[in-house]
Amino acid sequence: MKLLIIFGPPAVGKATIASLIEERTDYKLFHNHMVTDGIMHIFGKESSIESRLSKRARTMVIEAAAKANINLIFTYVWDFSKPRGKHNVDHYKNLYEKHGGAVQFIELYAPLEERIQRADSEERWRRKYHTATGKEVEKLEEGRSFISPTPFYYPDLYTRVDATGDPTRVAARILELM
Repeated sequence: MKLLIIFGPPAVGKATIASLIEERTDYKLFHNHMVTDGIMHIFGKESSIESRLSKRARTMVIEAAAKANINLIFTYVWDFSKPRGKHNVDHYKNLYEKHGGAVQFIELYAPLEERIQRADSEERWRRKYHTATGKEVEKLEEGRSFISPTPFYYPDLYTRVDATGDPTRVAARILELM
């Protein structure tokens, strides 16, 4: 049983690539918007209650998947300028490991210009209720850090993958690593 955590900046292609991996494996996709969209619809974006409820809901789903021996893909926008992201990810990692599972981290990256273009794509808006526009993706770069530290916290469990271009190629590269 494995938890595959795919993280990267907004509009890098996390959910698209994870969907392609799900289609080709026995992994189930649990992308971050499955939780946050419903909560943000009710309580607003980036409210304190949204943060608490999102973490609680993600914890419940991830722990239930671990107990059920499900291979799971979890996508996450990780802001390395705040300790909360590492705390959350460590919590999810520990849930799988506590139940005998393994964890693998894949960091996706792509140039800001490409991410801005992707943010305004029709597919992205069809798949996600509360998502950032190209202009919002550009603004999100201010005061945040979406690039992991070197060395990464778990270097033996981590790979950085260029998500520029065709998502099918990127998914195939990740499948080789699994």
